[in-house]
Amino acid sequence: MKPQQRSPATRTPLGMIHAVLGWSWRQRGRFMRFGTVGVSGVAINQIVIWICFEWLYSAVTDQSLRLNLSMFTGIVIGMTNNFWWNRLWTWRDRDRTRDVPIVQQYVQYAAANWAGILVQIALTNMLVAIVPYLVANLMGIAVASLINFVMNDLWTYRHVRIEGIDPEAERVREERTALLLGGLGLSLALCTYIHGIGSVQAPTNGDEWVYLQITRMTAASGQWLPLVSGMEEMRNTKPPPLFWQGILSSDWGAWWNLPALRWPSIVWSFGVAGLAALLAWRISGRTATVAITAALTLLGFLGTFRYGRPFLTNAPETFWLFGSVAWVTLAPTRVTRGWRLPLLGVVVGVALLFRSFALLAPILLWLALVEWHGVSAPVATTRFARVFRSILVCGTVAVVSLALFSLWFALDPDPAAVWREFVVGENVGKMAGGVGDWVRGFFWGGFSVWSLAASPFLHAGLLAFPLFGVLVECWKHRRDLTESERLLLLWVAVMFVVFCLPAQRSGRYLLEAMPALAVLLATRGHHVGRNAFMLTHIGAIIAVIPIAWLSLMLARDLGGLAFAWWHWPLLAATVAFALWALFTPRWTRLAAAPSALAVLLALTSFLSVFDAPLGTFTTAQQEQLAGQRIWVPENFRSVAEIHRMLLPKSEVIGFPISDGTPPADRVRSGDWVSVVGAIDAPMPANAVASRIQMASRHTGAQILEMFQGRAREQLFMREWIIPLAQPAVPAAGSAPQAP
Repeated sequence: MKPQQRSPATRTPLGMIHAVLGWSWRQRGRFMRFGTVGVSGVAINQIVIWICFEWLYSAVTDQSLRLNLSMFTGIVIGMTNNFWWNRLWTWRDRDRTRDVPIVQQYVQYAAANWAGILVQIALTNMLVAIVPYLVANLMGIAVASLINFVMNDLWTYRHVRIEGIDPEAERVREERTALLLGGLGLSLALCTYIHGIGSVQAPTNGDEWVYLQITRMTAASGQWLPLVSGMEEMRNTKPPPLFWQGILSSDWGAWWNLPALRWPSIVWSFGVAGLAALLAWRISGRTATVAITAALTLLGFLGTFRYGRPFLTNAPETFWLFGSVAWVTLAPTRVTRGWRLPLLGVVVGVALLFRSFALLAPILLWLALVEWHGVSAPVATTRFARVFRSILVCGTVAVVSLALFSLWFALDPDPAAVWREFVVGENVGKMAGGVGDWVRGFFWGGFSVWSLAASPFLHAGLLAFPLFGVLVECWKHRRDLTESERLLLLWVAVMFVVFCLPAQRSGRYLLEAMPALAVLLATRGHHVGRNAFMLTHIGAIIAVIPIAWLSLMLARDLGGLAFAWWHWPLLAATVAFALWALFTPRWTRLAAAPSALAVLLALTSFLSVFDAPLGTFTTAQQEQLAGQRIWVPENFRSVAEIHRMLLPKSEVIGFPISDGTPPADRVRSGDWVSVVGAIDAPMPANAVASRIQMASRHTGAQILEMFQGRAREQLFMREWIIPLAQPAVPAAGSAPQAP
C-alpha cells in the first residue's frame, strides 16, 4: 500500500507536528468526558468500599477477606458506572453503542480496563528502579489511562461502517493504528528495557565489567584524566566519554549500582530508535505507522537489547554515527555544504570519541560514494566536480572529527600511554593480530567473512525472517527504491566491506548498520510476504515454550514465589498475542516487533529468579563482611566487579581462576575467599554468607537434563564466602562452570 499524499501545508515541520497530534486534538472533548467519568467512578468506588466494609460485609470476621470482598464489589460497581456513562455520554455519537449487545460491550469494556490496570502495575514496577515510587505510579496511571481510552475508542465503542463506506472511519483509521501501536508498543519496549536493568544476569558482554572497573577507579581518583584501571594494559581500552558518562550518572561513584550506570544507555538506544522513526517517517511520506514500526523494530532486535542496555559503548556510538548518516540521508544537498559540513564533522567526531577513530573509515567511504554518485548535487555535475566534492567533503569531515578526537591526547597527562595502549594495542592489533593467516581466517574460523555476514540476522533475533525477506525484496526491486533507501543500503554494504578488513571480524562492528535495516524493514516491509512475519510469531511461541518449561521446573524446586506474580500471565499473554497476530492478517506485520519485545521481556522475567533474594547476599551478611577483604576468582577480566555490586561495603579483590588460590604475597590474615560448588553440596564450615548464582557454558547433555526435569541442578550453583585458610569446595558431579 502506497503512502497517502498529504497536502502541502502538512509538509512543513509545524504542519507535520499538527498532523501527528491532530487525532488527539480532535478527541480532546471526548477524553475530557472520559476523565470526568473516571473521576466519578473513583468516588463511587470509595463510597461502595466504605459501605461494604463497614456495613454490608460486617459479619465477615477476617479483616483481609472483608477488605478484598469490599474492594471487588467497589471495582465492579465503579466499572459498571463508568461503562454506562461512557456509553450514554462519552461515545454517544457512535453507532456501535446502539447496535452491539450491551453484555458483549460490557465484557469488552472490562477487558480494556483490566489491560490498563496490568499496564499500570507493570510500568510502575519497572520505573520504580530509576524514579521515586510515587512518580512511577503517576507515570503508570497516565500511560494506563491513555491505553484504556484508546482501547475503548478503537474496540469497545469503535466506529462501524455504514453501507460499506464511512469517511471518518477511513480518515482516522491510520492515525488510530499508529496511536495504538505507538502507545502499547512503546510502553512494552520501555518495560522490556527497564525491567532487570539492575540484574547482573542481564544479557550483556564481558567488556561491561572492564568498563565498570575503569569508571569506578577513575571516579575514586577524583580526576577526569588519566583513566585508571587495575589492569595497566586495559587502562585506555576506550576513549574517556563513556567513563565520564558513568562518573556523572553515578555521581562520582556515590550511587554505585547498575541502574545508575545503565540508564543512560537506554536513553541512547531510544534516541537511536527516534532517529530511525524520523527517517522512516520522512521516507514514507510522513506516515506515522511506518515511523513507529521502525522504532519498535530496532528496539525489538536482539542486538539492540543485548548491547543497547548495558554499560557499553554501542548505544552512544550508534546514536552519533547513525545520526550523521540519517542527517545526510534526509538532506544530502544541504548537509554537505556551507556551515553544516563542519558540523557534520563534529557529529562524527563525537561518535569517534565514544568508540574509536576506526569508525571514520566507513563514514568517509560512504560520504565519498554519496558524492561520487551525485546524490548531494542539486544539478548534474562532471566527473571531475564529483571527485573534487568527494575530496572536499571527506577531507573536511576527517579533519574536524580527528581534531575533536585528538583532544584526548591533548588533555591526557600521559599521551604516550594512550598511543601505546589504544592506538597500537586496541586498534592496530585487531588489524594484524587474532588470526595468523589472514586469507585462511577470511574464509574459515570464528572470525570469517561468513560469520560477519550472518551477524545482522543474529542481531535481528526473531525479526531475522522479515529482515531477510526485505533484503531480497530490495535486491529484486532495486530500481524502484527511493534515493534515501539506496543510501541506507549503501551504508549497510559499506559497513560490511570495511569491517571485513580486520583480522577480528566481530559481529558487533555491524551494530551501527542495524538502524538502517530497521528503517528499510519499516518502509519496505509491506512488500514482503506475510509468511516471513508469521515465522516471527511462530518463533516467539517456540521461544516461550522452553522459558515456560524451565520456569515450571524451577518453581517446582524453589517454590511458586521464586518468580514475580506477573511472570506466568506474561508468558501466557506472549503466546496469546503471537497466536492472535498469526490469525489476524491486518496485524501480522505490525505486531512482529511487539511480539519479539514480549519474548525479550519474558526472558528478563525468567532471569529475575537469579536476582534478589536468591542471587544476592542478605543485608545482615553484607554488614558482617563490611570492611573485610574478599578474594574472588575470575574466569574473565574484571568479573569481580559483580561482587563489588553485591558486597558494596567490602574490599573485593579478583584473582585469575587458573591460579587456583590468591597470590600468597598479597594475602593477609583474616581474608575471605569466594568458592563455588554444586547447588546441593554441603555447606563448608565457618561459611558466613551464601547465595545462588546462575551457571553457564552448559554442554549438550546438561541442557538435555534440564528439559528432563533437572533444571535446578544444572542452572544453579551455590557460592559461599569462607575464611581463606579453608580449602575450596569442589563442585559435585557434573555441575556446570560458574560464569
